[in-house]
Order: sequence, then C-alpha cells, then structure tokens
Amino acid sequence: MARELNKSKGILKNKGSVSSASTERHAPNPREVAVKHAHIIHSRRQIEDQIADSIIELSKFPTTRDSFYDAPNPAPADAETFKNQVRLYQPSDYDDLIEERNANGLCGYTLCPNLRSRVTGGGTFKILNYGRRDFNIIPSRELEKWCSQLCAKRAMYVKVQLNETAAWERAGIASIHIELYEEDTSSTVSDATTQLQKDVENMKIEALEKSAQNAQSLALERGDAIENGKTSKRSVKLTIREKPAKAPTAPSLDLDSQAHLVMEGYKTTFDPKSDAVNQDEQKTSSRDVIRE
Repeated sequence: MARELNKSKGILKNKGSVSSASTERHAPNPREVAVKHAHIIHSRRQIEDQIADSIIELSKFPTTRDSFYDAPNPAPADAETFKNQVRLYQPSDYDDLIEERNANGLCGYTLCPNLRSRVTGGGTFKILNYGRRDFNIIPSRELEKWCSQLCAKRAMYVKVQLNETAAWERAGIASIHIELYEEDTSSTVSDATTQLQKDVENMKIEALEKSAQNAQSLALERGDAIENGKTSKRSVKLTIREKPAKAPTAPSLDLDSQAHLVMEGYKTTFDPKSDAVNQDEQKTSSRDVIRE
C-alpha cells in the first residue's frame, strides 16, 4: 500500500483524453451549421422572388405614357428603374420578361409603349428586304416580339450586357451598370475628344523640344558655338592637293630563267650534291631489284 502511495504520477495527460477533448472543442454545432445554410438559402430565395416581382412590374412598363416620351427617349424615372432592376438579371430572366410583355400584347422592349406587331399571312418564316443587301429570312415568331427592328436592337443591346452568373453572387457588386442603346453620351464623348486633342498637342510640343535638345547636343559634339539658343556652324578651311603620280616600273627580267621555279611567291631551291646522291641510290636499288 505504501509503495502505491509513493509511486510517482505522470504530469502529462493521456493522449486519448486530449484528442477527444480537442475534437469536442472543435466539432461544429450541427444546429449552427443548419441555421447558417438556412440563412443562405433564404437570402437566395429572396433575390429570386425580387427578380420574379420585377418581371411582373416591368412587363407593364412604361409607367409614363406621354406623347413626349417614346422608346428612343424614355422617361428618366422609367429608364432608371429599368436599369436598376435589370442589372441582376440573367439572360434567361430577360427572355422571361420579353415573353411576359408579349403575353400582355406589348413590344418586347421594356421602355417602348407600343403594341407588338402582327405578321400578316401564314407561314412560319418571313422574308425581309427582298432584293437588297440586308436580305434575311426570320421566323415570324421573332418578328412578332417587337414593334420594329429598332426596338429589337434596343432590347438585344441590353441583353448582351447581362451575365450568366447567379444573381446572389452579383447582388453586392455596385459597379454593375446597364447602358441603353440610344443613351445620350454626347457630353462624355465631347469631353473625351477635347482631352484627346490636348494630349496630342502636348505630345507634339514634347517631340519638338526633344528634337531641339538633340540638335544642340549634336552641335556641341561637333564643336559648334551656341549663341542665344542657336547654333553657329564652325568654318573649317580645307586644302585639296593632288597626289603626284609615279611612273610605272618595268617588270624585272629573269636572267637566270628560273621563273618556272616560283610558285605563289616562293622559289624552290635544289642542292646538286644531294641530288646526285639520290640518283645513285635510285640506280643501285633498281639493279638489286633486277638481280633478284
């Protein structure tokens, strides 16, 4: 019993107990996870409901039906509401808006107060601009969506600015703006043109100044004097003298008649003694060959 009491105890905890405690501490609460996902689904559903309500509202546009306003020049309040609500649309939502307006008998372009056109005669397709360069064959159903081809262009101009990304992923982006086909941008264009002209003039002035500096540096390298910003060229006196002509030398005569021994400027030489010894050796070697 005394031995058990005197036995030292370890200060480190059991690994199993530590791991179980850490997992219990870091384990997510299922209720919190479920509530978080429920909030996300609810926010997405809210945005989808807003888009559905917006389609119903825009299907009755424009609210201001006055002779002063038309499709190319809509009422400012209607145009602003239309752009703010359409900015989160997907292309499929915009197609639903066009179909909803057609069901009400209106032109597919939201800011147009006119009724949609009706194609006379039967047939699934309609021939347009026969005999012209812009000849085309279009389904009758597509022609009946609009009151004119200009309204079709206005509607498609808005549609190409829409994004396929889900609306809840773009809801917090404030930089998304929709532009209309015939929106007045003359003031912006004029300001941009004026600024561009100023930039071109400044570039020309900088080019002239740089060329003048290059000319001055070149004059300094030549040694020209510079007075009042202008270079004065230095005069140099030149004297032209003719080089005296020399009489052609006659070719040297080869008195030894050994010109045939010269090859590329090198003359071969022969030793008569060594040549005679070589001839005797050749003769003796030929005799030994004949005897054998």
